[in-house]
Amino acid sequence: MMMIGEAVSVLRRSQSGIDEMGDPIFEWTGESVQNVLVRPLSGSDMSDQLHPSGVKMEYSLAFPKSYTAGCGPLRGARVALVERGMDGSDADKALRIVGSPDVTRPCPTEWDMIAMAGRADG
Repeated sequence: MMMIGEAVSVLRRSQSGIDEMGDPIFEWTGESVQNVLVRPLSGSDMSDQLHPSGVKMEYSLAFPKSYTAGCGPLRGARVALVERGMDGSDADKALRIVGSPDVTRPCPTEWDMIAMAGRADG
C-alpha cells in the first residue's frame, strides 16, 4: 500500500515595513508543500491541557524529505490544510506549529520531519 499525502500551505511572518508610529508592520507569506501526511490526534494522543504557548494540539504533520523549509524553520509558522478547505493565505485561521519539529535522520520512510499543530482559540 502506498501512502499519499496532501497539499498544505506553510505561512511565515516577516516584517514588511514600519508604520507612522515607528512600529513594525508584519505580513504573512505562504508556501505550498505537497505530500504532507496529516493525522488528526485522537483522545489517546492529546489531552485537554493546552501547550504552554496556549495552543491546543490537534494534528500531527509529517513533512516529506523533499521539503527543505524554503523560507526558514517551521518554528513560529502556521499551516493551512488546503485540501481540507482551509484558505492557504489566511494566517488567522491556519493552525499554529507548536515548538520545533522532530527530524529523524536517518529515516527509512519518505517523511522525516514531524510537526505538531493546533489552534489558539480564545
